[in-house]
Amino acid sequence: MISPSRYDVVAVGLNAVDVLVRLPEKVRPDTKHMVKELLIQGGAPMGTGSSAVAMLGYSTAFVARLGRNTVSEISIDQFKKYGVAVDLIVRDENSRPALALVEIDPKTAARTVFVNLDDYGFLQQQDIPVEVIRAAKVLMVDSYDLDATEWALQAAQGSPCRTMLDFESGDTERLRRLLALGTDVILPLECGRQLSGETDPAKVLRELAKLTSGQLVVTDGVHGSWALTPNEVIHQPSLPVAVKIDSTGCGDAYHAGYVAGLLEGWPLHVRMEFGTWLAAQVISQVGGRTALPQRKNLSHLSAPLSPALTQHLAQLSQQS
Repeated sequence: MISPSRYDVVAVGLNAVDVLVRLPEKVRPDTKHMVKELLIQGGAPMGTGSSAVAMLGYSTAFVARLGRNTVSEISIDQFKKYGVAVDLIVRDENSRPALALVEIDPKTAARTVFVNLDDYGFLQQQDIPVEVIRAAKVLMVDSYDLDATEWALQAAQGSPCRTMLDFESGDTERLRRLLALGTDVILPLECGRQLSGETDPAKVLRELAKLTSGQLVVTDGVHGSWALTPNEVIHQPSLPVAVKIDSTGCGDAYHAGYVAGLLEGWPLHVRMEFGTWLAAQVISQVGGRTALPQRKNLSHLSAPLSPALTQHLAQLSQQS
């Protein structure tokens, strides 16, 4: 029997296993290439986001439907490796995670992703752990299994659980409706533009504010992120990165940093800066989970940070 008070964070969303390869400088068709940077790792927005939160020391569980097959076992082993509880995984012999092939450009760190969803374990309503979600501090959801997302968000309504929405794409009208169920909405700018009909980040945020009373943030990679406050739109620039290897998981890390800030009660601008810093760590290695830091290592920083975040991270690392 799972204790309803067990988890700080519950994640409901796409679950994937990534096969990642950093391409050679020159690729010749119909030949073999020896490569040094090729790995298999758990992936997907909520999969990696929840792993990042768990690495920071918060009790975290992922809700998924998985079978007893090779890809499912890899997924479970990856969650365990990064500290994510697998108690909420439902075993279903006919299901497996998404399988993604990620090709990484060696010059730009941009990636091209090929995703296969054959036999994917889409959640059923009875899989949603309603009481566990209501007792959690934060629920993280995405837009890849919208039925499960809606069931989970509805479960959290009327409870103290914060609901963090990471929507990337999907049916516009449904996404617009679901925004009202989020206490914290963090969207890629492109999705914000899709849902708002605006292009400028500030106008996007103000238009989306008509749909939700939640805290709104939009992100745009190297251009940073913007958040709407009662008085203004604030901007968090991206941080300088000495070496960019792979952009896989950068947005997921941003969400994890934001969630950690929520759990710690940090101000909005500090949550945004921490998410930005985590994303800067992730881009330095192949794979969205490879460079995720543990809480005890947060005081060893590799980028100039504000005095506020530096102080918060020093305090956090001492609690490990």
